[in-house]
Amino acid sequence: MRCHPTALGGMAATLLLLHAVGAAAATATSAAAFAAAKAPPSLTIEADTFLLDGKPLQIISGSMHYFRIHPDYWEDRLERAAAMGLNTVEVYIPWNFHEPYPGEYLWRGWADVERWLQLIQDQGMWVVLRPGPYICAEWDFGGFPWWLASSAVSGGGTMRMRTSDPAYLAHVDHWWAQLFPRLRRFLLEEGGPVLMVQMENEYGFCGEDKEYLRHLVNTTRQHLSQDALLFTTDPPGVAARGTLNGSELYTVVDFGPGWFAPDAAFGVQRSLNAPGKSPPFCSEFYSGWLTHWGEPMANTSTDALLRATQTLLEYANSTGSLSFYMAHGGTNFGFWAGAGIDGTKYLAHITSYDYDCPISEAGDYCQPGIGGACKYTAIRDLIARHTGRSLPEPPPRPAVHRYGTVELRQEVPLWEALPQLLPGGPGGIAAEQPSHMEEYGQRWGLILYRTHLKPGALDQEGKLDLGGRPGDYASVFIAGQLAGRLDRSQPETALTLPAQGHGGSGDEGFQLDILVEGMGRVNFGCDQGGWDHKGLTSSNVTLNGEGLTGWEVFPLALDDLDELEWGKAATVLVAAARRRLTEAPSVGSTAVLSALRGGDQGGGGDAQVPLFLRGTFEIDDRTALRGSKGFLADSFLSTHGWGKGLAWVNGFALGWYWPSQGPQMTLYVPGPVLRAGNNEVLLLELEHAPDRREVLLDDTPDFYGPSSKPTAAGSAAAAHPAGARRHGAHGPA
Repeated sequence: MRCHPTALGGMAATLLLLHAVGAAAATATSAAAFAAAKAPPSLTIEADTFLLDGKPLQIISGSMHYFRIHPDYWEDRLERAAAMGLNTVEVYIPWNFHEPYPGEYLWRGWADVERWLQLIQDQGMWVVLRPGPYICAEWDFGGFPWWLASSAVSGGGTMRMRTSDPAYLAHVDHWWAQLFPRLRRFLLEEGGPVLMVQMENEYGFCGEDKEYLRHLVNTTRQHLSQDALLFTTDPPGVAARGTLNGSELYTVVDFGPGWFAPDAAFGVQRSLNAPGKSPPFCSEFYSGWLTHWGEPMANTSTDALLRATQTLLEYANSTGSLSFYMAHGGTNFGFWAGAGIDGTKYLAHITSYDYDCPISEAGDYCQPGIGGACKYTAIRDLIARHTGRSLPEPPPRPAVHRYGTVELRQEVPLWEALPQLLPGGPGGIAAEQPSHMEEYGQRWGLILYRTHLKPGALDQEGKLDLGGRPGDYASVFIAGQLAGRLDRSQPETALTLPAQGHGGSGDEGFQLDILVEGMGRVNFGCDQGGWDHKGLTSSNVTLNGEGLTGWEVFPLALDDLDELEWGKAATVLVAAARRRLTEAPSVGSTAVLSALRGGDQGGGGDAQVPLFLRGTFEIDDRTALRGSKGFLADSFLSTHGWGKGLAWVNGFALGWYWPSQGPQMTLYVPGPVLRAGNNEVLLLELEHAPDRREVLLDDTPDFYGPSSKPTAAGSAAAAHPAGARRHGAHGPA
C-alpha cells in the first residue's frame, strides 16, 4: 500500500492549529533537563500516547552511527542533528565492532559507546537503543562477528543464527552480559537518556521463533533492566512474525515515504499491541537510500519526504512519532561495508554511507555531490513550525579544502611485500586443501592461495575450477601473470588457463596464485543461510578435473602497515605485525605509517598490479584552513583513472575505491586524520594503475561515476520498490 499525495498534505492546517501547543510542550522537554532533576523520569504509555512524567512526548528522532563517524566529530554531528529539530537519536550497537575476536572487547576510542551516549544526553536529546544482536544497517555481516563462521568457536559455521539454537544463544548471552552493564547507567530509570530498547531487528523477515525473542527479553531483563520499555520493529507486512503480541513487547513499524498508507501501517501496529498501548511510531522512516557499487547514486525526492514527514508529525493528534533513517549516515571506513544479494547477484555497498540524507557524509547540508532540494533546511523548518520551538542555530558548514595533486612516486608489487605481510614469519600457512578466510582466523581483507602445478600441467591450456563461487572477487595468476578473474555474481566457477609451454622451477611446475578480495559480508540473512564466507568457498579446487593440493595460504588482513621501506630497486621490506583493532574501524590501526623510508625514486611505469603506491604532501600549519572545532579541513580523495583498491591517508584506512564501477569517485578524508607538515597517501591498486601515478585531494565529493547519473526518483519507493534491495530478496511485503 502507498500513501496518496493528497492525503499526505491534506490535514496539515487544521491539526497543526489544534495540536501545536501540546506538541511543542512535548518535544521541548529535553534529556538534559530531566538529568538535572533529582528523581529519574518515567516513560509510560496511556491512550496510545507516550507520556514522560505524565506529559505527552512526541519522539522526533534520527539514526546516527557512531561507528561510521570519526570520534573527533561526534559532538559536531550531534549538534547538527539537534539544530535540525531532533529530540532523540537512534543508536545501533554492532557486536562485531566491540568484540573483534572471541573474548576480546573494545570500549575505548572509536568504540567508546558510553561517550557517544553521554554526548547525546549533553545535547539534551533522548536515545532509542538498538543493541541487536543483529542490526543489518548495511554493516559487515549485519553486525555479527566474523568468527561465528569459524569452526574454532563452539557452533561456528553450523549454529542457526537468529534462532533459539543454544549454541547461538550462548554467544549472544555472553556478549550482552559484557555490554549491558556498561549501558545501565544511561537508562531512563537511572536518570539517563535511553527511552526504550529494541529486541533484534526486523526479525519478521526470518520466521516466528517466539522462544528466541523471549530469550532476548529475559537476557535483557537479567543484565540491563527489569523495567525498561522493550520493543520490536518490522515492516507492517511481516510485523506479526517478528514480535510478541500484546504486552510482552511494544511493537512498532517501519516504512518510507510512499511505501505504506499510515492508517494501514499503524493499524497493523495497533493490532499487535495491548489496547491503548500503541503510540504510532515509524522507527525507520527512510530519508534517502543505500547505494551499491555499479549503481546510480541514490537521490530521493525532498518534496515526497517532506509531505510524508508532515503527515507523520500530525498523525493522530500529533501522537505519532518517527525516526529518520538516516539523519546522518557517515562512512564505511576500512572493510566495514556490508553487502546485499539480489538473487545470486552480489551487491557490495559503496564506501560512503551518505544515504542521501539530511546531513551529508561529511557533515554538510543539502546533499553535496548528489543534488536535489535541501533536505536539512526543509525538515528543520517543518519541525520548527510543528513544535513551535526555537531551534538552535545550525553549526557552520564543515571546512573542506583542495590540498591538490599528490604524486605517488614510490611503488612495490604485492608479491615482493608478501613474505612479511603475515604474523609470525615470512611464509604462508601450509594446507593440503584450501579453506575459507574465517578458518585462518582472518576477519577481512585479501587472502592469497598458492600452489605449484605438476610439470607439464599447462603444456596445453587447462580448465581451473574453484569448486564454488569465490567470496568475493578472485584474480588468478600463473607465474605472476594475470590469467583471469572470477566473481561471485557469475554462475561460472571455472576459467581457462592459457598454455604455458615447458616451464617451472626444478621439479615443480608453474606457480598458481589465487588472490581473493573480500568486500563485505552480506548484512541480511537468517539461520545458517546467512553465512557469507570469504576467500575460496570450496576445498575442491581442480585443474582439468584433478584436485589441487599442497597449498600455501597467506591471510592478508592488512591490519597494520607500520613500517614500509621503499628501496632503490622499488622493493619493500614490511614489518607488519597483525595487531588487533584498537581505536579505529579501519583496515589499519590508528598507527601512522611513519616508518616509510628510502629514496624518492619513481617506481617505473610498467610495474604490474597488485601494487602498493605511496606519495606525500605538505600542509603548512601557518596558513592551513581549519574547521570550527580546530581540526584541519576535510578533503576528498579523487580516484579518477584508477581501477580498484584500498586507500590510506596517514595510516588511516579510508576504504575501498572502485571508480571503474562508480558511482562513488571520491573517498571522504576527515580532517582529524590529517596533520600539519608531512602527510602521506598509500594505495593498494588491484586492477589498473594509470600511467599518471597521482591522486587529487579535492574539496568536492563526486558521486557521478560511470554507473550512470543519480537516480532522480520521486520517492525512495520509486527507485527501490518495497525496500527490496535493503533486505536482499526479503523486502517488506
